[in-house]
Amino acid sequence: MYFKHPELLYALAVLVIPILVHLFQLRKFRSTPFTNVRFLKKAVLQTRKSSRLKKFLVLCTRLLMLACLVLAFAQPYFPPASGAVEETKTLIYLDNSYSMQARGSNGILLKRSVQDLLENIPENEEVTLFTNTEEYRDITAGLLRQKLQETEFSPSELSWEAVSLKAQNLLGARNNLQKNFIAISDFQHLQDSVVPLKNGILTHLVQLSPEQIDNVTIDTAWITNAGLNKTSLEITLSVIGDRQEEVAVGIYNANRMLARKTVDLQGENTGKTTFNLDTDVIPYGRIEIEDNGLQFDNRLYFSINEVAPVKVVVVGDKESEYLQRIFGPSEFELSILPENNLDYNALSRANLVFLNEPEELPFSLVSSLEQLMEDRAVIVIIPPAEGEIEDYNLLLRKLDLPLFGSLSKAENLITDISFEHPLYRSVFNEKVSNFEYPAVQTSYDLKRSLPGILEYQNGAAFLLQQDNIFVFTAALNRENSNFKNSPLIVPTFYNIGNTAISRPQLYNELGKLQKISLQAELQKDEILKLSSSESTFIPQQQSFSNKVELRLEELPKNPGHYDLLQDKKILRSLSFNVPRTESDLVDTRLKEQEGILVHTSVPNAISYIKSVNEVNNLWKWFVIFTLVFLLAEILILKFLK
Repeated sequence: MYFKHPELLYALAVLVIPILVHLFQLRKFRSTPFTNVRFLKKAVLQTRKSSRLKKFLVLCTRLLMLACLVLAFAQPYFPPASGAVEETKTLIYLDNSYSMQARGSNGILLKRSVQDLLENIPENEEVTLFTNTEEYRDITAGLLRQKLQETEFSPSELSWEAVSLKAQNLLGARNNLQKNFIAISDFQHLQDSVVPLKNGILTHLVQLSPEQIDNVTIDTAWITNAGLNKTSLEITLSVIGDRQEEVAVGIYNANRMLARKTVDLQGENTGKTTFNLDTDVIPYGRIEIEDNGLQFDNRLYFSINEVAPVKVVVVGDKESEYLQRIFGPSEFELSILPENNLDYNALSRANLVFLNEPEELPFSLVSSLEQLMEDRAVIVIIPPAEGEIEDYNLLLRKLDLPLFGSLSKAENLITDISFEHPLYRSVFNEKVSNFEYPAVQTSYDLKRSLPGILEYQNGAAFLLQQDNIFVFTAALNRENSNFKNSPLIVPTFYNIGNTAISRPQLYNELGKLQKISLQAELQKDEILKLSSSESTFIPQQQSFSNKVELRLEELPKNPGHYDLLQDKKILRSLSFNVPRTESDLVDTRLKEQEGILVHTSVPNAISYIKSVNEVNNLWKWFVIFTLVFLLAEILILKFLK
């Protein structure tokens, strides 16, 4: 037993006072006349014995009463179960990811956790709490109540490594401090990564479990066919948990329903359906299903916008008919310029430039191409079989590309395809081995080797890329190559055209790096904004003479539709969705280990920490004992004869 004020124990010396009073108390005897002398002596003897007992009991009660009173003021206590009394600090992590939308036995997991925290944190205590998106340091329970009630679900979940580092930084490196960390989560897909925290931090895991792990989610959607006022939209669904036979799917544009059908789920708990829509523009599209599981993945936002055609300029009009067939007028605006009559004004506005085997490259053309490179235009270089190769090397040198060497007149087959390159990633379902490969009769050696997108059988590059520049090492005319008759010609050139201006994706995922380019002519200091009904922000952007490039990663934060604004003009609608990583619910079971305790609820964790750190104060008991002995003394004096 310890004392908060041990110096007051010197007051126990006052116990000598009642002892001295009782020892030196003057005794007075009274004479009682009686006829029987023997009987009188016996009565006096009995009176003296009872008087001594009464005085001894009164003395004991007074001594105990004074002793208890002194001890009460000294405030005795028993130390906590953890040992010596130390300053304690508790940090709380509250997982607000979308998987916490699941329902437990007492309601939605996140809402129930917030309510338990508010009910169990003392009003006058300061706490530090952080979620996947917010951080509150040393705030009172009253202010925390307001903040927690405003907590919304987050599309991203911190990894355990990130949670650990943040917790250790917030708790600090003080050694004379008892540190407790409470992590409240369902720990979906984290059970194998949970490890104890360092620096003597005791970790308390509050694992919340949903009552059921059944869920239907919209996985993805894509356009399979787009035509004049027609759009075919394919949707895939998946089921987690108990099998669900069918689900209702609806397509909306803003608040207007475009189509609705019931989809049968297949044997492997997946479903697929196609909607044929009588429109080719759906700026505020939305796919919805009806499901009692998680709610965030029951909706998928998408946008189909009108797209300005990519401006393609071809320098050299020899054998350019194939380019006219590939770059059709609906998606591309094609201009073919004879090499001896160049329109530099049209060239400066181009998004994609083809050097279609011009024999000479004037210095003015090289300068224009260099400027276009700075403006992030895409340039395709196709050398002639015979021509001023030094002009091309001058351009390649300015663009920091490998120079053309000698002309090899040996026939070469184009046999190697980089299937993982963005040009071909969506072209082939699998690697092809029995492909009818094209060939070239002559080709240029490179003075510096680079890996090619397409390569000859000897490993040299036929088509290579560096940044926004694509270089062929051989002429493509009919006398020199049959590449124009190959199945590779259309996906190669068409996908190169799509890299000039990024075709609007159906939707983007939150939290991932997005690079979006679009045609827009901005005035000096003019900027583009992204705006929704709830927020407006300025994305990271770079303006060029022929387009604007956006870079999105941390913003936006919430799923939905966002208008890309130039002043008040809407250039395009962009859609953002939450990644489906939280949709696959699993039944996790955490195990206790050294430095980690697992609890089933928030009250249990907080109660455990309080019990371990609670000091057992005894002063109230000694006050009660003081009153009891005072009452005992009164009763003895009154009733003991």
